[in-house]
Amino acid sequence: MTEKDWINRMNKLIKELMIEYSLTIDDIRWFVSYQKTTGILSERENPNGIIKYIWSGKLEADLYNMEERYLEDMASQQDRSLVDESWIREQFAEASEIKCRRY
Repeated sequence: MTEKDWINRMNKLIKELMIEYSLTIDDIRWFVSYQKTTGILSERENPNGIIKYIWSGKLEADLYNMEERYLEDMASQQDRSLVDESWIREQFAEASEIKCRRY
């Protein structure tokens, strides 16, 4: 599936906000990677926990289609009124900031 096809599948609000914040699927992948790395590094006091996370295959499973799952989860939460537009905007603003630091 192409990036354009994927974005077209997203709900209207998320699609519009991705365009507004000039975010692509690759930018979301980078953002989720940043979040995952931050989480792993926060566990540096527990190396056995990190080793088990990697060894068990959970890291691999978490990375598989991570950007698609992130956006699907965001859309699902928004559809169920668990998050609102301002929360999504905060996420995309952070993703945009991380995108700027990337280049």
